[in-house]
Amino acid sequence: MTGEQKSVVAVIVPAHNEEKYIAHTLRALDRQEFRVVGDGRVLDTFRVIVVDNASTDGTRDVVAAHIASNPRVPVELITELEKGTGCAVDTAARHAIATGAHYVARTDADCLPRTDWLSRVIAPLVGGKRLVAGRLRARTDEGSTGYVFNAVGTFWRLGHLLQWWATRHEADANRRSFAVCGGNMAFDADIYLTSGGFPRVRIDEANEDDMLQRRVRAITGVRGLALAPKAVVYISLRRLKAVGVKEFAAWYGTEERDSTGKQVDIR
Repeated sequence: MTGEQKSVVAVIVPAHNEEKYIAHTLRALDRQEFRVVGDGRVLDTFRVIVVDNASTDGTRDVVAAHIASNPRVPVELITELEKGTGCAVDTAARHAIATGAHYVARTDADCLPRTDWLSRVIAPLVGGKRLVAGRLRARTDEGSTGYVFNAVGTFWRLGHLLQWWATRHEADANRRSFAVCGGNMAFDADIYLTSGGFPRVRIDEANEDDMLQRRVRAITGVRGLALAPKAVVYISLRRLKAVGVKEFAAWYGTEERDSTGKQVDIR
């Protein structure tokens, strides 16, 4: 695509040593049935931007091979040498916006979005929302753990309800309702730039997804955020298997991400 032809919708995918998984993610994105009607226009094209974040394996080769295969959805490979998920996604988001993206969705390099995922997660943005979160489900091709994880997923939603109740009287930046997770989110270009975007941090330093949510909420209030429950992405449970259930929960539930005592560089 030329600069004039590039779609206003972009999907960014940060990747660090994902040679085993990323081809599956790219194929899932290539199968997207994307169409959003709203505001007097039809959005039915998008592009994918993979940001290689200091990989030392064959990630770049796998992405290059996918690009060479002439996929239906165009893919661009860029590089961020400063290692850190926050650094990678910020670089990718700003690159997408600088090259014409009005709406940016994000998923991860070990995720499998449903075929209607992008339509579901972008539609609320076209309708006026500023930051949108979808649902995460566990992949079931990695063993029985995924089935168990999905079966108990209701308890995660209960936890979000309790967080909403506990913070309902706090300032907008500190109020909580549902989780906005990197594997399944979308935002518009203006709010990203205005809020400051993702903090440029390492994955074990801070929860960059939560920090973006707080930044956006401080500007828009609760009405600027939306949950798209039918926008589903299937995630890998590699971290859970690596650190165990207790420390997996601690990873997503603590402000200090290195409090688990186990550094597992999995995005």
